[in-house]
Order: sequence, then C-alpha cells, then structure tokens
Amino acid sequence: MRLVNAEMLVAPDGLGRVGVIRLAARSRVIPTAYTYEANGGLSINSAQSLVLSHDKYLTYLRLREAGVPTPRSLLVFGLEAARAVAEKLSYPVIVKPTDGSWGRFVSLVKSPEDLETLIAHRQAMESDMHIYLVQEYINKPGRDIRVTVVGDRAVAAIYRISPGDWRTNTARGGRAEPVRIDPELEEIAVKANRAVGTYYSGVDVAESDRGYVVIEVNGVPEFKNVQRVTGIDVAAEIAKLILELAKR
Repeated sequence: MRLVNAEMLVAPDGLGRVGVIRLAARSRVIPTAYTYEANGGLSINSAQSLVLSHDKYLTYLRLREAGVPTPRSLLVFGLEAARAVAEKLSYPVIVKPTDGSWGRFVSLVKSPEDLETLIAHRQAMESDMHIYLVQEYINKPGRDIRVTVVGDRAVAAIYRISPGDWRTNTARGGRAEPVRIDPELEEIAVKANRAVGTYYSGVDVAESDRGYVVIEVNGVPEFKNVQRVTGIDVAAEIAKLILELAKR
C-alpha cells in the first residue's frame, strides 16, 4: 500500500492492491474505488458503500431497512411534490440535495413561501440540484454528535456545537467538544456503519425527544478535529483495520 496523489493518478494502472480512498469528490471517489476492485484489489471503503454513503437518499433507505432510527425523508423532483411532502411532514422541514457535504445547500424551510423560493432558486442551477430530499426536522439542542466508527467499534466522538446557525458542521464554524460514548450511542453508530457497508465512517447523530437518531453516514470522513479534541489517534485505528483487512 502506498500514497497516491490524486492529481498524478492514472487509472486503471499503477494503483497497487489496497487503496484507502480519501478523496472528497464523488466524481473521483467512485471510479477510484471501483478500479481497485476491478483489478482484484481492496478498496477501503468499498465502492458500493461509497455509492450508498454519498447519496443521502440511498443511505436513508439502508438505515430504515436496518431499523436504525433516522428522520423521515422523502425524495421529490419538483415543487408540487415538495409542497405535498412538506405539508405531510409539517413545517419546518429540511431540504437538501442527495449529494454533498459540509452543510452546503442544506436549507431549513419554515413555510410554503420559503419552499417555493428555494425550489425556484435550485431549478435555476445545474440539473443535479433538481432532486430534493425533504426531511423531517429534528429539534437538536444546538449541537449534534459525530461518531467515528472503525470496524465494529465507535472509537471517538465529538459534539459539534452551533455558533448560532442551526447547522452544526465544524466546516461552518461549529465548535467541537469531546463526547463520552455510551453503549446506546455506540450501538446506533455501529449499526448505521454496518447498514451502509462501510469499513469506517463518520456517523452524524442527533439527540431528539425520542432518543438518538442518525442523520447521515459519511464514507470519507474527516477526522482532524476528532483527533485534536479527543486525543484519540483515529488514523492509527484505521491503519490497524487496514492491516487486518489486507491479511484476509
């Protein structure tokens, strides 16, 4: 196994046998992972799990199928369907694209008028923004939890605390604090990781009046803040997992 600079990558040649996919863009992640597997190698995470974790709707379907508590979500392709779904779920609702990270293009919609404005704006954008995931709003206590799962263990977790925005992403200025992982939190995070099929992941969990609910599963998670805040060497935990998988 060796480091490969994405800018120097030439597929399918020269990739080696084991690849730890640390690219962010879906357009690079999926073909790179499939190339490793097509060459008889090992992609970490697997190509299929990356397809699932990069698509928020497909992730939702897998979580629901596995019995993992998650906000109710419905996929729509236009304003009329979005209106009907928002009324069904009750305002406010979350409207997000099926692909994306760092909270980009994720909107809190409080009224039919807001929804109409949002859809009109998205319709003027590229066609991949014309698919909408309308999601039940979870009234979080100004924070959520990012759980880093490696294999069948929750190895570290942080609170991501909002500085005023309802979104808690640290990329948007959210503050990070360590979390003591209780058995219930570990169980739901590991179950979510297993449902999507990732070897390791960042599982976003919200605290709600009905307990923990999983918002998303990130198959290419950043863990710099997790390591800094918790003091846990996540990279070392992933390295151990890679060595175990490579021996199989």
